[in-house]
Amino acid sequence: MKAIKKLFAGLMMFTLIFGVSFVGSAFASGDEVKLIDSDVSIIYKPGYVGFSGNVDVANLGPVKNVTIHYTTDNTTWYNTSANYVGPSDGTREKWHFGISRTDASTDHNELKNLSFIKFAIEYEVNGQVYWDNNGGANYYNEVNHNVPLSSVILGAPNVVNAKGTLSNGEFSGVIYVKNLDPTKTVKVTYTTDNWATTQEGFATYNGSLNNFNSVERWSYSINVPGATDVKYKISYTAGGQTYLDNNYGHNYEAN
Repeated sequence: MKAIKKLFAGLMMFTLIFGVSFVGSAFASGDEVKLIDSDVSIIYKPGYVGFSGNVDVANLGPVKNVTIHYTTDNTTWYNTSANYVGPSDGTREKWHFGISRTDASTDHNELKNLSFIKFAIEYEVNGQVYWDNNGGANYYNEVNHNVPLSSVILGAPNVVNAKGTLSNGEFSGVIYVKNLDPTKTVKVTYTTDNWATTQEGFATYNGSLNNFNSVERWSYSINVPGATDVKYKISYTAGGQTYLDNNYGHNYEAN
């Protein structure tokens, strides 16, 4: 009898896990919801582990919910809500999610001793549910034990502006790109006079951002003496294709 009960319990757990994947696939979205990027970061001394990311959704209605379903052991699934950041263009919005734990807290103990995380994104709006579950495979990330102690994956975009700053006449920044081809060019087109004139600078490779070598970190530092404002956009060329991140047509600004 005990053996039968254990078998039944195991079948029920398999059904629950399979059900999550099946439901996600059955109602997978087109472009209603898309992962932009996600990060797993650790700091060993305080036992910090963080899981965060950004999501792009179509603005299909005024009331909506964006939920991240994730597992750290392939058995138990957890939920965390994303929060609205702002419009990305006239028809889309950016949402952000983030959870973390430290040794001084009991929050999110599922992240303790984290080795990997799998997740999918659920988007509810107008009584409909849309999913981005990476084509039914769910997204996967794992702890990167190399410096920097963070692991980044990209969703829909092939290039993402990570940051850009202007300080004491130096315009610098970091760019994330998918490793689509061994030969690639990452370029920054910028202006210091509100696009009356433009200039170009090139980023250089800094290393892989995860254990899978699927995302790379590129950085740049450009001398712009006297500039108080820099507007810019990023282009990434690999395999004969060029991909653009121009902040949904608004371009980026550093000042």
